[in-house]
Amino acid sequence: MQDIEEKRVQDAVIKKTCLSSNTLYLATHIAYLIFFLFLHLYILVYINIGSVIFYLIQYFVIKNKKYGIYARLCGVEIVSYMFVATLLCGFKAGFHLCIIGLCIIAFYTSYFNKKRKAILPLGWSVMSAIIYLFLYFYCRFNETYYILDSWAEITLFVVHSLVVFSVITVYLNTFTSYALKLEEKIKKESRTDTLTKVYNRHALYDYLLTLENKDEYNLVILDIDDFKKINDTYGHICGDFILKEVARLSDNYSDDDFVSRYGGEEFVIILKSRGDFESSIKYVDGLRELIQNHEFIYDNKEIHLTITIGIARYIKDISIDDWINTADMKLYEGKNSGKNKTVS
Repeated sequence: MQDIEEKRVQDAVIKKTCLSSNTLYLATHIAYLIFFLFLHLYILVYINIGSVIFYLIQYFVIKNKKYGIYARLCGVEIVSYMFVATLLCGFKAGFHLCIIGLCIIAFYTSYFNKKRKAILPLGWSVMSAIIYLFLYFYCRFNETYYILDSWAEITLFVVHSLVVFSVITVYLNTFTSYALKLEEKIKKESRTDTLTKVYNRHALYDYLLTLENKDEYNLVILDIDDFKKINDTYGHICGDFILKEVARLSDNYSDDDFVSRYGGEEFVIILKSRGDFESSIKYVDGLRELIQNHEFIYDNKEIHLTITIGIARYIKDISIDDWINTADMKLYEGKNSGKNKTVS
């Protein structure tokens, strides 16, 4: 389910980027068309008519989610167009700058490719460098087909600079945004118990290490009584259901307190003090009563269960492990004296 959701988000990001870039490419070639028509550079006019048609067709490629084909076709079109345009108008017009931007697109596309092979973007980069250098030396030692006025060269160079920086900005901004969201997702998943969706043991220790004023908190360990019997009687799938329900009830009951799965059928709650210690004990005992009175309905069967709770206040300079062990000892004191009770 998570893989499907991640694929959906990834597709949305790629589609949005492709549509944005395709619109930019189309608008650029329309501007080229008008500009070269004004300058009577008819070879470039015809070439741009072809490019406009090409990018209009590309919308259908994007619509059919052929993103890999779209990227490759765009790469070929950009390199071909900029190569020919540079030969016709010279190096000073700045067409070559667009070839630099192509490297960014190649690596971006590779990141979202399922195989994620680095050879494709590296190949594009090497090819772009070769073409770039070839154009530089060719234009340096040969006259171009069109001799542009100074204002036309400056205009084209400025436009190309703006287009290249715009493309690079769009792709890097989209990639960075996606990468940050993915990083946050991975971080959250690494701190969340896969089954119950509450925090896991790793997150618990992180929380305790960064917790200020620990003397304002109590550490609670709860354990489901006779959980093995539930698994043996109703099956492990039912056992998973019970764990998820206990986690949900504990999380809902505990307001803003920190709830985590410690392991197996044990959960740890870092409980902010409710006044004095006796009040905190009474409060957490309410959770025990809530679960005791709750009807767990699984496969049309009504299941009742109880939990045993151990609670320990923080003692100055005590280690985290000792704090947990203190609550754990209280828990097993309750287990050994009849279960279904809160021990402090």
